[in-house]
Amino acid sequence: MITPTFKVNQDNDAVHITINTPYVRAQDVDLYVEGSEFRFYLRPYFLRLHFPGNIVEDDNSKAVYDPSAGQFSIRVTKETKGEHFADLDLLTKLLARTGEKTAASSEPKKPLIEVVGGVDNDPMNEEQIQDAIDFNWELPQEVPSGDEQLSITTQYGFNNQYNGYFTHVHESMNEINEINEPEKSTVESRREQRIASENTHFDEDHYCMDYVNDEEIKELCKYKTVYAKELKRVQKNQKTEEAKQAKKPLIQEVNPNDASGDLDMDNLSIDDTKDTLLKFSSKEEAVMRDLPNKEYLLSYEKGAYLGLVDLMFAYAYNHRITEGDNNVESVWCIGRISPTLSSLEQFTVLKDVMISSYRRALTYPLYRNMSLCEKVLQDVYILFKLGKRAILKALLDMKYLFDHHDVYYVYSKIYLDDYCVWIQHANDNVLRTLAHELHHFQMKKSELGWNLEELEEIAEQMRDMEGEMEQDNEQDMQRAEMIQ
Repeated sequence: MITPTFKVNQDNDAVHITINTPYVRAQDVDLYVEGSEFRFYLRPYFLRLHFPGNIVEDDNSKAVYDPSAGQFSIRVTKETKGEHFADLDLLTKLLARTGEKTAASSEPKKPLIEVVGGVDNDPMNEEQIQDAIDFNWELPQEVPSGDEQLSITTQYGFNNQYNGYFTHVHESMNEINEINEPEKSTVESRREQRIASENTHFDEDHYCMDYVNDEEIKELCKYKTVYAKELKRVQKNQKTEEAKQAKKPLIQEVNPNDASGDLDMDNLSIDDTKDTLLKFSSKEEAVMRDLPNKEYLLSYEKGAYLGLVDLMFAYAYNHRITEGDNNVESVWCIGRISPTLSSLEQFTVLKDVMISSYRRALTYPLYRNMSLCEKVLQDVYILFKLGKRAILKALLDMKYLFDHHDVYYVYSKIYLDDYCVWIQHANDNVLRTLAHELHHFQMKKSELGWNLEELEEIAEQMRDMEGEMEQDNEQDMQRAEMIQ
């Protein structure tokens, strides 16, 4: 069976499902609605969706087929009018999973392994809020070692569930990898190699030159990302809505004899009337449909969030220096800056994530500047402030780059594919706490271990000397002209 391309929208009373099925006979279609489940079958297409709330097939439900477009437009009524169905644009999450409730069974089939932490993302869920509070991003936590002591091979990747992907890494021209023998490494040995490599490759002259000649870097820092524009739009809408609510009386009186006094139901819409700047493209939707919808029994959930931070830092760096237009170096740049990708790193505290990301951004890419790193950190904060959709869009962009590289596609297999699925189920409250920590995080140059303040003093002295030399040369030229 083929999963057709589809889109889902909603209004106060119903969900609207658009399904593309070209070159078919519409009279053979089979539709099924029960509880939160929706099924569509039309050979060779099959689609099964699970919604956040219940739907019903009633007189207001309908299905229309447009043969010229090869498209079904289906309207299914919500059981509870006015209920808002969250995350309808997260297509991987919407696709029904194997083992969920079906027509053959009135009870949902329990999975063989029950997933811990896969709760709904209701912002008013007290249990989730407590989970978010329990994440102390500055308190070290031991990374579970699992069966590493008993295993012949090491484990790495998302949730430490992969091995064997780097057996022939030195024969594949992998310039991202920084570990000598990944398949025989441990978390500790990988960290030691990463730090040693950063210390070896850090170029004091390059850093000083970028500190002195920073005109181009200043221009890059002025660039307004689409994520910054979206956050500004959201905040503006929130202020406007708050102002409207402040002006409204607590109780609205309606005169039943006056038609003009009826409530304007259009203004009570559950949707944002202004379009988001972060809509998923058709290419991104296709990727989400192809991803398996699965949940994860995470051995170290905090580590998954911390790894996401360094991935977003590497992505935000590349996004800023290319001004949102990826180039042939983008995949290398992201992979090289990210300690998770380059060194298969696992973190226990947020500060270690940021120190490592800063060190790598000052060691490997073209522009190596502290002000640029601080601007990138602001970009990362914005991504987490916007939530899972912005992060998912960034991950999908990264996945596209890595998927289409002859060597680096391996990082999609062991990290990005899983992150693209997992983030759709991630806890919104935990993302908010991370955004808060990132917003208030300050990096001290002394924590990076390279005497950056001394290097900057030397660079300033060199700049002053160059300025004096240029001034002396100009004076000599003026004297020569006067003599002539």
